[in-house]
Amino acid sequence: MQQGHNIWWKGMRNWFKKAIVFITPSNRTLKACGIGIFLLSFLFFSFNTADGFLTAVGFGYYLFTLLCYTIVAYLVAAVISFIISLAGKTPRYFRQSIAFVIFFILFFDRLSWPYNWIVIGSIVIFSSLIFGALSYWRQANESQYPKKRLLPIIAFCLGFIGLASGLFLFLYAGIPVKPTKNYKTLAKLPPPLEAPNPAQKGKWKVSVLSYGSGKDKHRAIYGSDVTLKTPAVDASFLLKSWTGVSGKLRTWYFGFNETALPLNAIVWYPNNLQAPAPLVLIVHGNHLAQDWSEGGYDYLGELLASRGYIVASVDENFLNGSFTDMPRGGLEGENGTRGWLMLKHLELWKKWSEDPSNPFYQRVDMNNIALIGHSRGGEAMSHAALFNTLPSFPDNANEKFDFNFPIKAYIAIAPVDGQYKPASILATLHDVNYFVIQGTHDMDMQSYGGLSTYKRIQYSPSYQGFKAGLYVHHANHGQFNTSWGKYDASSPFINQFNMTNLMSAKDQEQIAKVYISAFLDIHLKNITDYKPLFVDYRYGRNWLPDQIYFNQYESSESTFIARYEEDLNLETATASGVRIHSNNLSVWKEAQNNLMWRDHLSRAVYIGWNWEKDKALIGKYTFDFADSARFLLQGKALVFNLATSNESSLHIEKGKKSNQEKKKEKKASANDKKRKQIDEETNPIDFTIELIDKKGNKVHFLLSSCTPLQAQIQKKLTKFAFLNANEDSEAIPDFFYFDLDKLQKDHPTFDLNNLRSLSFVFDQSPSGVVILDDVSFMKL
Repeated sequence: MQQGHNIWWKGMRNWFKKAIVFITPSNRTLKACGIGIFLLSFLFFSFNTADGFLTAVGFGYYLFTLLCYTIVAYLVAAVISFIISLAGKTPRYFRQSIAFVIFFILFFDRLSWPYNWIVIGSIVIFSSLIFGALSYWRQANESQYPKKRLLPIIAFCLGFIGLASGLFLFLYAGIPVKPTKNYKTLAKLPPPLEAPNPAQKGKWKVSVLSYGSGKDKHRAIYGSDVTLKTPAVDASFLLKSWTGVSGKLRTWYFGFNETALPLNAIVWYPNNLQAPAPLVLIVHGNHLAQDWSEGGYDYLGELLASRGYIVASVDENFLNGSFTDMPRGGLEGENGTRGWLMLKHLELWKKWSEDPSNPFYQRVDMNNIALIGHSRGGEAMSHAALFNTLPSFPDNANEKFDFNFPIKAYIAIAPVDGQYKPASILATLHDVNYFVIQGTHDMDMQSYGGLSTYKRIQYSPSYQGFKAGLYVHHANHGQFNTSWGKYDASSPFINQFNMTNLMSAKDQEQIAKVYISAFLDIHLKNITDYKPLFVDYRYGRNWLPDQIYFNQYESSESTFIARYEEDLNLETATASGVRIHSNNLSVWKEAQNNLMWRDHLSRAVYIGWNWEKDKALIGKYTFDFADSARFLLQGKALVFNLATSNESSLHIEKGKKSNQEKKKEKKASANDKKRKQIDEETNPIDFTIELIDKKGNKVHFLLSSCTPLQAQIQKKLTKFAFLNANEDSEAIPDFFYFDLDKLQKDHPTFDLNNLRSLSFVFDQSPSGVVILDDVSFMKL
């Protein structure tokens, strides 16, 4: 019996040994796999660099860049291979090839997890299967031993199918996502504005010219064809990262360094304009430096010039990422320089407007100026606003400033925030008119970073102006610039995204034209008819594409009840004499409303309720006004910002819980979130707002009498959910407003100037969690 068992065991062991020998590739096969990996990764990288570089820099520069990157990557791969060889006996080609592709993807392409390792694994596995199988067949043909064909055939087929499938998934655009219902258009709509469409071309014929150094090495518009020659400016006090090998290569390519930056721009201006015209400067953001960006705002330049503005689109491409940058060797913290350069351009325009020999003599209204910036240029707007008011550079007081231009409007398009911090802080701005626009499908700035700048703007009592924001469903980053277009990045980064759900470039440009033109008309021409557009996009719905929009708005003429920034006591409010209390809330806390990238530095109150099983648990959140807290409310509106939260609305019982109870609670919370999301998609959250005066008179109205509360938008940016390195949605606040004069007219006995309480009564939706902020009385 024992002998039979031993024979069986030896037989099984010999079978396993033969099986292992059968499937173990030879050194020659592994060498072939290494060659396959190297060739496929080289072709992959060549394709991606061609996508970003070839059309911009030409074949010679592209070939040089590709050669340099390949040499550097291969040398690093050789070092890694040598280290690995100390512990392994695989062929050198195989080790180096795997190290090569890993280094290339992780260091040069810098893709996010898990997309980076999926790309690496696909290249390594599928090329190994294909080339390994081909090598095995060649060895079999050269030898006299019987051919074992099944395994290499399977390997080759798997490799080919895997490679073909991978290429398909990599290159296909994605599938359309089920559209989100726009509840804001289902409520009672405000009357559309009767003002002319601000995106309609004006009466002026438009001319175009350029100004610049006259010495540009690569573009005639700033070289031989320049109309007005301009001096260079020294930014070395501010721009400290134009250094090292990358700095020298940048200087070699552009022909100058940080001590002699040019002042270049394309100008659109109205012909035969008799009176001085308002001046608008536009600046692009970061894009490949050799794929010039400033011409991409032609649609804005032509529109605004036809409506009586002088528009200059500023060239700051020399500050952008360049093909001359060694990996991770580009400029850093340069957004302050971008803003400072805008002010240096304004100095030029002031000089020209006063120079009788200049074609713009007495044609520029230097008392009506606006600045517009996109992406990093959007952050530059905040630095320009700051530097414009300072006597000296905040990081070095020896560098004196003397700008003080009457800039009346700042516009930021999908801006970044905080890449440069003056004096190492995020500076607060004072008394500026500001508008920011952001798209949900921005694949570069995936978080609404401009809200951080928006929240930091503060107003003094004497200032008259406003700040506003617009969050647009299906808008991306690049289509605000006609030269950037549909793709917010080059391959392979962009290939993880679903490109089928973007709005058209024409629609996105239309939104920009409507809002930017209207904002400039308000602040530079005092055409106030367009103000309601920034309170509620539905006033301009006849001019805008059919999309979901979130408005943000704050007037300088606001009296705040609660901003939630002053302390950690949940029962105190911002206004003196106002206290807060609640009933039956399952969630009541004050916390940062941080957005996806944790860049929205604003505290708000989180309010949750759940009376699905017990109607006695209807929640209530109340502001109580003492006799000393008196507000003059004629001509004002009750306003606040509101967003939905993905937190659970379940009532949490106090006391110690067993592990089993905790698991049940966690599961119930997850189910609650899922159900809540489904409910909000079919029945948006609604609740009652209650006002009581000191005589006990009550007034009730629904939140939805302004507009339903649109739930957080699920972006579904990537082709597959697991590729998304960020959250799929963020709690963007929407602006709600209720006309108190109309309320008084409908309820003549109610004493608006003697409020006793303001309550949010959560009696319409059985459960939910909302984020409330900036409750105020505002003059709209």
